[in-house]
Parts: sequence; structure tokens; C-alpha cells
Amino acid sequence: MKTKFSRESLVLLLLFLIIVALGYQQYAFLNFRDATNANMVALQDNFNSQLKASNTNLNAKINSLNEETSKSDEKILRVVSQLDKASSTKFNELSSQLKDVQIKSQDFSAIIEDVIPAVVGVSTSQSLGSGAIITDDGFIITNYHVIDKDGDNIQVFTSGERVHDVVLIGFNQPLDVAILKIDVNNFDYLEFVDTTDIKVGDKVIAVGNPYGLSFSVTEGIISAVNREGANGYEVYAQTDVPINPGNSGGPLINLDSKIVGINNFKVGNAEGLGFALQADTAKKSAFDIIEQYKAA
Repeated sequence: MKTKFSRESLVLLLLFLIIVALGYQQYAFLNFRDATNANMVALQDNFNSQLKASNTNLNAKINSLNEETSKSDEKILRVVSQLDKASSTKFNELSSQLKDVQIKSQDFSAIIEDVIPAVVGVSTSQSLGSGAIITDDGFIITNYHVIDKDGDNIQVFTSGERVHDVVLIGFNQPLDVAILKIDVNNFDYLEFVDTTDIKVGDKVIAVGNPYGLSFSVTEGIISAVNREGANGYEVYAQTDVPINPGNSGGPLINLDSKIVGINNFKVGNAEGLGFALQADTAKKSAFDIIEQYKAA
């Protein structure tokens, strides 16, 4: 027996199928939307994670670059500082070399103006000699025999024609060293050279007051070292620089404007046979006397 569907039943069946199809389509769309949203969220999270990692790497690289830049700046500053020091040292060396050239070409004239202000004439009622200021507070070294006959009446005069009263603070008679003191500070003064720097053949000048001719300069060389004096001590530098009455006690100066010795005596009337107490012995004797005076 065949079942016959009415027209209405077919219409309802068709509508049902359409509704089912639409429902399935809606369900599929919603699933697709949710999957798409999940993928988008995952992609966004992945992107954010990669972006964060990139930012972290970028910041690390920026920090590393800043550190390298800072280190480079420090290196540049060190190099600049070293170059500045080297330039300053080189400039001083060149100045010294230029001064040496001037000395060699102008017969010591380049250092005379440095030396003369620290040299003094020493006078008493009995004698005339020379001396050298060896500290900025006015201690002077000279020969004892210049002042031994009138130690209470001593004056010194400088190249600026200023006359100062001085006091005798001590002496070493065997070495013929005496130390005087001016009661004034801030003097130009001369330093002693190391005796190891004294060599035969070195150029030297004597500055003093030979025969009262104030602040005369004579030139020569070191002829020998460690010569024996009349006192039996082998502490004298021999020089061919003329040493005349009035030069006694004055400094024998090298090319560096330092005291090589203290002019002391010459052999009889011989020319070119002068002797100066060598720097190390003169310095030790002088400062021993000065220290004893200050300690008293």
C-alpha cells in the first residue's frame, strides 16, 4: 500500500530540510569563527611574544652599544690624555733642546739670566768673594776663608744691586764651606747637580766677582774629577775656568743651570788650574749646617 504525501507535507519537509541546512551552516560558521578567533589570538600572542623578544634583544643590543660607546669614549679620553702628556713632554724636551742649542750657539747666554739672580757678592771689611743662594728662604753657600777674618761684619749684594746684611750660621773649616743667611724669603736659588753627572769635558761657567768686577762669567770645561786638595780630601773638580780673587765661594755651573761645584782655589799663579769643591760634598756639608741651625 503506497503512502501518498500531500502537498502540504512536502512543503513542510522541504522547510524542515532548509531549516536543518541553515542550522548546520550557522553551526559551521560559528565553529569557523571560533577557530578563526582562536587562531587570531594565538597569532597575536605569538606576535606579541616575538615583539617582546625583539624588543628585549634590541634593548640588549642598544645597552651593549652604549657600553661599547662608553668604553670607546673612555679609550678616546685616555688616548687624548696620553697624547696631551706626550705633547707636553715632547714640548719640554724640544724647549730643553732649543735651550741647549742656544747655549751652544750663544756661549751660555741662554742660561746666564737664569743663574745670575741666585749669585751674590760677599764682602767684609777684609775681603771680597762670591756665593750662591741654595734655598728660597735665603741660605747662601760660600768659602769660609772669604769671611773668617770678619765674620761679624758681612754683607751680600745681588745682581739687582740690593745689599743685604747677613749672619754666619755655621761653617766647615776643613772643607772651607760657610753658610750665611739673609732674613728674607722667596729668593731665586740654584740646585746642586748629582756628582755622577759630572764628566770630564763637560762645559761649565764660573760666576762671581773677580777683582771686584761684579757678576763676571768665565767659561771652560771640567778637566778632571776627584782631585785631592790641601786638606787631603779627594773631593775637588779640576777646571780650566779662570778662578781669580773674588771668584772664591761662587758657583761653577753646568749647561742645566745647576751647581757642579763651589769655586775654591787655584794652583799658584798657574792659568787653567782651578779647583771647585764637588757638588755632592758641598751640598752635604751645606745642608748639614743648615739642619743643625734649624734644629737649634
